[in-house]
Amino acid sequence: MPQLGIIGFERGGKTSLFNAVANAQHAMGFQTHSDPHLGVVQVPDDRLPKLSALYAPKKTTPATLEYVDFPGAGFGGGEGPAVRFLDQLSQMDAFIHVVRLFDNEAVPHPSESIDATRDIESMTLELTFADLGLIEKRLTRIAEETKSMKAAERTLAERETELLGRLQEALSDGVPLRAVALSDEERKSLRQYRFLTERPLLTVLNIGEGDAGRAGEIAAAYPAPAGAPGAETVALCASLEAELRSLSEEEAAEYRAELGASAGAMQLAVQLSYAALGLRSFFTVGEDECRAWTIRAGENAQEAAGKIHSDLERGFIRAEVVSWQDLLDAGSEAEAKKRAMSHTEGKDYLVQDGDVVHVLFNV
Repeated sequence: MPQLGIIGFERGGKTSLFNAVANAQHAMGFQTHSDPHLGVVQVPDDRLPKLSALYAPKKTTPATLEYVDFPGAGFGGGEGPAVRFLDQLSQMDAFIHVVRLFDNEAVPHPSESIDATRDIESMTLELTFADLGLIEKRLTRIAEETKSMKAAERTLAERETELLGRLQEALSDGVPLRAVALSDEERKSLRQYRFLTERPLLTVLNIGEGDAGRAGEIAAAYPAPAGAPGAETVALCASLEAELRSLSEEEAAEYRAELGASAGAMQLAVQLSYAALGLRSFFTVGEDECRAWTIRAGENAQEAAGKIHSDLERGFIRAEVVSWQDLLDAGSEAEAKKRAMSHTEGKDYLVQDGDVVHVLFNV
């Protein structure tokens, strides 16, 4: 299951966001926690209920993500994240940086002022220091090992040294690794390092209730850096979203109307984090279960079959595919075939977001 790490400085509202997205009730404010909170979250997708309405299945299963709320005390030293969190941080598939933009005299900002630009730059430096430290250690080790290497091994080591040197230069210039131009082969070789600034990043501007009606306007004032893939920005009031979790839909709608706030802020945050990971959803349908499955963009039909069950991937023959909207328009799989809306694909077919897939396989 993909994991997203919620990071940020103390008293910025990270746990409020976690409570809202994971429907949890952890202490907030000055009650900082020493260990990460974990929560599994369903990815909102209005296509799945529509497919379920067509089949009336016994079970409907949405796609899920795991969110990890890291303690704010792990950041802010100016030398990178706390060492004890580095291993867990390196296992995250993406990060959500919660940046404080709300005023609350009862919960003063650690830096004694509200400055989102400063906090964004400070967090960028924290993650950059961690990556630079990792590169420096690796370069030192390569230099020591090269002395006893054979010619072929030395050539590989020189290539790695050259690549790491380029990354080191980029980081020193303030460029996160996700924005560095690399070949597919080079990008693939970096997976072993699990650099933090290479991860997709969603910046959540945590605003006050009074600004909830201006969320879109505020987010637009803090755009993600141009040319930096895997970076998005959204504004929401985390404490409001956490509070609304305890209300009925009608009560929540009334409260939002009073504030002039639109619905769906949390849904948008989850959807953006899902998209930042380069994830897509395909569906399997039937009377027993309608289910959304997670796949990365660019994965093929055989790989998608493996998400359902390893036996389907090993014995893959072909896949019958129809888009979710075509299936709804047709009203049934049989009718979709009659209208030539469905198609048969081999293992190399690249599964598209919203595909409804039926896998044929050998036992």
